[in-house]
Amino acid sequence: MAGQVVEMEGVEAAVSGPVGLGVEGMGISGNVGAGLASMAEVVGGEPGPESEDFECSTHCSELSWRQNEQRRQGLFCDITLCFGGAGGREFRAHRSVLAAATEYFTPLLSGQFSESRSGRVEMRKWSSEPGPEPDTVEAVIEYMYTGRIRVSTGSVHEVLELADRFLLIRLKEFCGEFLKKKLNLSNCVAIHSLAHMYTLSQLALKAADMIRRNFYKVIQDEEFYTLPFHLIRDWLSDLEITVDSEEVLFETVLKWVQRNAEERERYFEELFKLLRLSQMKPTYLTRNVKSERLVSINEVCVRLVSEAVESHALRAENLQSGNLQHSVSPVGLLPRYGQNMDVIMVIGGVSEGGDYLSECVGYFIDEDRWVNLPHIHNHLDGHAVAVTESYIYVAGSMEPGFAKTVERYNPNRNMWEQVCNLMTRKHSFGLTEVKGKLYSIGGHGNFSPGFKDVTVYNPEQDKWHNLESAPKILRDVKAVTIEERFVYIAARTPVDSDSEDGLRAIITRYDTETRQWQDVDSLPLIDNYCFFQMSVASTNFYHTASCCPKSYPLDNEEAKRKISGRVSDEILESLPPEVLSIEGAAICYYKDDVFIIGGWKNSDDIDKQYRKEAYRYCAERKRWMLLPPMPQPRCRATACHVRIPYRCLHGSQRYPMPQNLMWQKDRIRQMQEIHRHALSLRRMPRSQIEC
Repeated sequence: MAGQVVEMEGVEAAVSGPVGLGVEGMGISGNVGAGLASMAEVVGGEPGPESEDFECSTHCSELSWRQNEQRRQGLFCDITLCFGGAGGREFRAHRSVLAAATEYFTPLLSGQFSESRSGRVEMRKWSSEPGPEPDTVEAVIEYMYTGRIRVSTGSVHEVLELADRFLLIRLKEFCGEFLKKKLNLSNCVAIHSLAHMYTLSQLALKAADMIRRNFYKVIQDEEFYTLPFHLIRDWLSDLEITVDSEEVLFETVLKWVQRNAEERERYFEELFKLLRLSQMKPTYLTRNVKSERLVSINEVCVRLVSEAVESHALRAENLQSGNLQHSVSPVGLLPRYGQNMDVIMVIGGVSEGGDYLSECVGYFIDEDRWVNLPHIHNHLDGHAVAVTESYIYVAGSMEPGFAKTVERYNPNRNMWEQVCNLMTRKHSFGLTEVKGKLYSIGGHGNFSPGFKDVTVYNPEQDKWHNLESAPKILRDVKAVTIEERFVYIAARTPVDSDSEDGLRAIITRYDTETRQWQDVDSLPLIDNYCFFQMSVASTNFYHTASCCPKSYPLDNEEAKRKISGRVSDEILESLPPEVLSIEGAAICYYKDDVFIIGGWKNSDDIDKQYRKEAYRYCAERKRWMLLPPMPQPRCRATACHVRIPYRCLHGSQRYPMPQNLMWQKDRIRQMQEIHRHALSLRRMPRSQIEC
């Protein structure tokens, strides 16, 4: 068959030999082997490589996808995962894929166990009796094939449990990061428990920090009382938990025990020993703690209560005798570092020489001493202050460069942070909270007779927006809020009259819902704070002072009945008369007590006597008391009551000045130096200057 042409797959080949012979026997024109060799030597006239690698980037993903499709269709499967709790579902799979995906299946399916021979793996003992949902099991098996999975807040617990069981480390870590992002006050207890259960250390630390800083809120959640004994014990042993008082912890222990008294009463003594009884009030110890059944039937608990009562009596005796050395508490009797302590915080103001004070100080009520607190980031003078559940806000200033700034203090973290600026530069205005929002009312500008404006701040949006203005200018504003709706305002407004300063004192009420205004005779005379303000309402002492706003849960109709044009000045009887001649003082309250802090004695700008003095009206004793002096004299500051964790108050705290104020201070110093140098040159003879 010489010369026959055979067409093979569309290619013509000359065959010079019998069909079926090899290449050599077929007589193919040219030497193919030699041709390929020559191609290896020369490609396009240049020496080329002998081989090249080829990699298909999609091959692995396509392979895993095809294998997963085969699993879903039941093709070539040789192992069955039996989830008796998952609706009795069985899941077919390939042992080679499962063994390659995780070390959990490698020994199980390698022939050493019965599962390898039977081809069935029974999956038992899950955290919930029904076991994981079939859809979740399917998703995790698919992840072992494809490396992809969608996790939601509803499925993350089961995915985490399956990942932990199957030793899927990366999936387990992903679940931990997912839960970190979703962590909040409502779920921190549950997430902390999960983190401990599955040894997610970073997640456990973050959840524990949130619980620790918000412990006083966490214990209001019913989920806290489902925790096992060892976690309750750990939290009570923690010195950093933020609590309002040790009394609250005692009631928390009782509540936890009473949820399952039969099972939990045996733990009461151990938990009771972790309480700092010396931090409870003596009356509470005798009336509430000692009379509690679980305490009275336990000799150890009774003895601990008696020792705490005796320590209170001894401390009071030492203080009365002036023996302060023996009144100092040992470390074990001090408050927890996280316990919230009552402090009167003094913010901003001006000191001798007109220096602005960025450092804040606080009067530590329980220890009758002043402590240092973090610096604000602005020069505040004539600013306003407002207290909310979580923050202290300060806004405005006489200093033009800072007249729009707003900062807030976080007592839990002991730090200041900037928020959205005011819409107008101003000072001497009212700032008060109503239903979680801040209302800025009126005020005074350096080049303005005053403002009528009303603006509201939404913390969630961090934005201010304008409302309808007041009917008249309001300056030197003081405010109290009733029923989370009505703002009663004491202020001054400009008038055309022959009065000394052209201002008239007024009192008006603003309805934050209807935005209507109505003049009234006085602030509602609800407590000592309102009585004091009305007693001094006509004085320059009051007009130049800052007053922390106060909110009352009182019904507005009842508040109206407490309005009166006649106010007793009984509250002023024990106050030294010279105090009412002070200007620029800061006034605030704590419970039914009133505080007057700082100010200056004379209004003469040249001879101002800046004051360090602080006074407290004690409602229990019905008299004024002189407190220890502030570290520095200051006027035109603001003051308010705040609860700060003990960790921020014990010892001698020092805080650095903010960088922006350091730079400004250096710039002022340089300008003063240049000014002094220029003055010295003017005084020198011209001949000396030329030389």
